[in-house]
Amino acid sequence: MRQAILSAPKTLEWRDGPMPRPEAGEVVVQVRAALTCGTDLKTYRRGHPKLGFGPFGHEASGDVLEAGEGVAGFSAGDPVMWVQTAPCGECHECRAGRENLCWRLTDQMAIGTYAEAIRLPAHVVARNLFPKPAQLSYIEAAFLEPFACIVHGWRVLEQADAMKPVPENVAIVGAGTIGMLHLAYATHAQIPATVVARHPERLALARRLGAIETAAADFDSLPEVLAASFAAVIECGGTPESWQEAVRLCAPGGRVLFFSGLPKGAHVPLDATRVHYEELVCLGSFHFTPDDVRRARELLIGEVVPARELISDVLPLGSLEDAFGRLDSRDGFKYALIPGPGAAAWV
Repeated sequence: MRQAILSAPKTLEWRDGPMPRPEAGEVVVQVRAALTCGTDLKTYRRGHPKLGFGPFGHEASGDVLEAGEGVAGFSAGDPVMWVQTAPCGECHECRAGRENLCWRLTDQMAIGTYAEAIRLPAHVVARNLFPKPAQLSYIEAAFLEPFACIVHGWRVLEQADAMKPVPENVAIVGAGTIGMLHLAYATHAQIPATVVARHPERLALARRLGAIETAAADFDSLPEVLAASFAAVIECGGTPESWQEAVRLCAPGGRVLFFSGLPKGAHVPLDATRVHYEELVCLGSFHFTPDDVRRARELLIGEVVPARELISDVLPLGSLEDAFGRLDSRDGFKYALIPGPGAAAWV
């Protein structure tokens, strides 16, 4: 099979090798659609401490080629969708119900979807591999992983206020793919959402996707009228400035969800007076649990995710480097890579 290998920052190689064979409990899947994502872009630009160089890509869907001994419920030809990790179920965090923080979460991941096939580890097959319904395209099904992260973020946000889990309104800082997915969730939940971002064309899309209001401004000149206005704020900008602005937008007694990650060792000065005297709840969000994955799948089947609006182009797998070049210049949201012969098309 053919597979993309990231051998150094911004250096892709294509290698041909034997088709993988499944061991007990494993499944080998023919990749029908693989999506780019922000984590993969960071990996492409500079590497990743958890992933290293080598095969990469983790958002995909496809058809079962072969199921290993002991696998029940899946056989050759079945269309499937999955996420790249599964918790061990045995460590302290798993036993405490925090499966997204499993100590062994990244020990063996299903990484390498920019390829014609991928082998899924047994623990992923057991907990996070699902049939793909016929009404979901392969490209739509590949949104399972990022939307599971969104579902988990909202779960964290809602659990932070037992008296009023669903906020009366929300501001979303940042209008990339993740910001738009948060908007999709808020719109589905009928929570009035305002999107704050720099790029007018992305704000126009946010309005089409259900934002009741948008604000186009650099973070150092955000309209003062928005300050301290929102019961919940979800930060998706991925900069220290966007973290600060998320706090500034939050109303007294409100919740701030820092959804985007910053480089290791980053320090962000926050307005301590507001956090303390106005009882702001500041929250982090990481990854997802199997429950989040199942809920995300239900919402995907319910057509909550505007996949066609967020896929900027459908390309053959061999155009992967072109896709990352476009993303590196902030051109587009996500790209779908289609392995196999023939012209790339929505599948």
